[in-house]
Amino acid sequence: MKKGLYFCLSAMILSSAPGALPAQDYEYHPALSDRFYASFGAFRSNNAFKVKADNPGADNSLPGDEVDFGNSLDVSEHSTLLDLNLRWTFGKKKKWFLAGQYFSNDATGETVLTEDVDWDGLTFREGTFVGAGIDLAVTRLFIGRSFIKNEQNDFGAGIGIHNLDLEAFIEGEIKVDDETTDFQRGEVDGDQPLPNIGAWYNFSPARNWLLHARVDWISANIGDYDGTLWNFNAGVSYQAWRHVGFDLSWQYFNLDFKVDKSDWRGGAKMTYSGPVLAVTANW
Repeated sequence: MKKGLYFCLSAMILSSAPGALPAQDYEYHPALSDRFYASFGAFRSNNAFKVKADNPGADNSLPGDEVDFGNSLDVSEHSTLLDLNLRWTFGKKKKWFLAGQYFSNDATGETVLTEDVDWDGLTFREGTFVGAGIDLAVTRLFIGRSFIKNEQNDFGAGIGIHNLDLEAFIEGEIKVDDETTDFQRGEVDGDQPLPNIGAWYNFSPARNWLLHARVDWISANIGDYDGTLWNFNAGVSYQAWRHVGFDLSWQYFNLDFKVDKSDWRGGAKMTYSGPVLAVTANW
């Protein structure tokens, strides 16, 4: 995955480099005045996953454990993720914009348990070998309006939707009785769009430089889900050529929710944070 991302980034850089730099026709970073912006990035994330799954078929059963997938199940806590962003600025004065973001992570691990784990109505005993995995895909759509907009500054706010597609599983041998074992897999999944509010600020201190920050937030009870979401990004962009540049930013995504569905009763606490290196295009 890492080599593929780095290869794509390198190919975009080489293919975008002209033989000679064109005359610069802008006083501040052109991403503030152009209508379209896109970034293709590699997100080097430090991850934390805690997921809880009770037995959905027994109202009076003992609750399942909140399982730390990194520490207890050796699921990788470091990932290099594809991070895509698109933005379209529209309106007569370019004060409205529609933006999208996508990133996903599929992490797995294997270990010998050092303690019992109760998960989705199954008990995986201490000393047994298990496999586990987390798969999360985040799609963000956002529409907003600038309240301060000029060649050097852009500040605004709006509303959006984060669609979260989450799957988690634990599989391995469980004891049926003192002498019999059986291979079982406990799996939970959820797919839920969550509305949010957000704001951003972009500032260009010089012709080729842009400082930017944005934040999305929600804390609400929606459908079968009750919890909080934060999605934050801040960084700096350098415009190498008229339509192509580079961006280095810090991404933080935190999800903390409870769920009460027919096939999943429990919740999840998940954090992704780390640097994002991206190639940008604006026109």
